[in-house]
Amino acid sequence: MGDTLKVTSWNVEWLDKLFDNIDSKKQKRIDAIKKEILDIDADVLCMLEGVKGEAKIDAFCTDILENKYVPVKAVDNDYKIQGRQWIWFLVKTKLRDRASLLPTKIYDEFSSASWDVHYWGDFEVARHKHYRHPQVLILEWQNTRLELVGLHTKSKFVRSGKSSWNAGGEKQKAFIRDAIKARIKMTTEVANLRDYINTKFEQVPNPAIMVMGDLNDGPGKEFFEKQYIFFDLLSNLQGNVFEAERFLNHALFDFEDNLRWSVNFQDFIDEQRDPHILLDHILFTQSLVDGSLPFIIESKAGYVVHEIHDLINANNPKYANTSDHKPVSVVIRKKLT
Repeated sequence: MGDTLKVTSWNVEWLDKLFDNIDSKKQKRIDAIKKEILDIDADVLCMLEGVKGEAKIDAFCTDILENKYVPVKAVDNDYKIQGRQWIWFLVKTKLRDRASLLPTKIYDEFSSASWDVHYWGDFEVARHKHYRHPQVLILEWQNTRLELVGLHTKSKFVRSGKSSWNAGGEKQKAFIRDAIKARIKMTTEVANLRDYINTKFEQVPNPAIMVMGDLNDGPGKEFFEKQYIFFDLLSNLQGNVFEAERFLNHALFDFEDNLRWSVNFQDFIDEQRDPHILLDHILFTQSLVDGSLPFIIESKAGYVVHEIHDLINANNPKYANTSDHKPVSVVIRKKLT
């Protein structure tokens, strides 16, 4: 099976809409996405904003990716994903018999299917659940169970946000209230995933868990942190540093500072903020670096896939750009004995 496993997470930007009434422009973008995926050559690809439904992902892997990847599908169509932006794990054909999806019922049993939320410190209780339920890939590699969780938080980045912010007054206040409400929801979604991770630590001493995907706090990240004490999703997901064995490492922790970004988004709330922002992440439990497993993630193993992404898109018109997100990868290596 080889001594390395390359894992990539990529938000492909509304892939489902791309297959609505395909014309020459859409086909050019489809061809570019195909090239980017095949050039990256990951063993496991976590695709965000993927196509909706099993029929479409089967067709994508067969017709576009030429059967070099297979989608890991749930039993009885059990995904619990709303909308058209689905989370898919694609694996190379050599891994198909070693990969499966954890039933969402098991995830919900270990965490919860829905939960109470209090807005603005209110005593009034609302219920919330994942809009896109986390998808958990179970991969048997090097005779070990590796769990890879695909996560895409719903940021509520509405197009009207900029105009409401710039309008000032009551419109701006209404936008701030809505944005904080969205951030509260997303924080509880991340806390729900932490509950799942903590449950795994009650089952095995060194669970091998990776979490990947798009953690989009929405606009004004620093503004809301400073003014309203709402901290970012990544910090909440990583866990408590004083529970070091459960703290999640980041694949890009030792990647070059100037290259540690995956999107170029101008923040309309904080226009002085560097538009090069890291929204796409891969994190993992300590067991993947402490030598307790048959495989290990070594220093400098994680990176943003700038070169492949930029080479492909530089040769294409803007309408055929593959995505507004760059892929993030990490290489896991069999531990030397």
